[in-house]
Amino acid sequence: MIAEALDVSPSRIEHVGSTSVPGLAAKPTIDIAVGVGSTGLSPSQVERMAAAGFAPLPDDDRPWEVRFVRGDEVPREVIVHVVEWQGAKWNEFLRFREALRTDRALAGEYEQLKRTLLERGRWYRGVDKSELIEAVLRRVEEHESASAEETERIAADLASELELGDVVTVSGDLGSGKTTFVRGACRALGVEGHVTSPTFTVGHRYLGAVDVSHLDLYRFQSVSPAEWGDLEPYFDGAVCFVEWPEAAGDELPAPRFRVRLRHAGGDRRMIEIDRADARV
Repeated sequence: MIAEALDVSPSRIEHVGSTSVPGLAAKPTIDIAVGVGSTGLSPSQVERMAAAGFAPLPDDDRPWEVRFVRGDEVPREVIVHVVEWQGAKWNEFLRFREALRTDRALAGEYEQLKRTLLERGRWYRGVDKSELIEAVLRRVEEHESASAEETERIAADLASELELGDVVTVSGDLGSGKTTFVRGACRALGVEGHVTSPTFTVGHRYLGAVDVSHLDLYRFQSVSPAEWGDLEPYFDGAVCFVEWPEAAGDELPAPRFRVRLRHAGGDRRMIEIDRADARV
């Protein structure tokens, strides 16, 4: 519906905001980010959005986006944020969402902030949360890679900061380059042998300047105590990279870095590196 009205690919539409984070308390508003080539929408696009039930929301204080809303009361049912595709605001939406999805402590801090604002007797606005959001975005570095070699180079830069015992989680869709990233880090850590995805073997351990463990939890829905007993030795005396870390939940040791990769068209990848040990 929105894709047809704005004439964009469905791949340029993302569920963002608090309702996009499982388990996070949220007001009953669905926020949707839509990436377009230009926010100067045509009259026909605005008319089609209106016909689909989304009214334009004039806002001179937000030159970076055009907003449409469904629902006459506050909180709205839906807010559509039309922003530049792969522009600063598009990337901020996704970076903050992924930070909340992968850092439960941060999500809890964000939720408590919103509850505090509600207790003051008003619906919170973006400006009320801006300080925390900006702190998180400063903590999260973003890199663009146009090739596997570039992805490995970015990983090597991160590896130069790692120490024995550090844990690095590596998240992203299938084919987004997670194992390529781990391979680049392993090379920088002195691993000379073949580095492959341990999807079917769960874990590999490599000898290098330091031992490097590489776990892949893709086949796990969750990790039982018995299964964790089998995984725990991989973390002893090694730098450990964990692909698909979501399955481990709270059992996973606190990571020093959280890496997230996403497709950005063709061979391009966006790589976010969250210094998880930095305080917001």
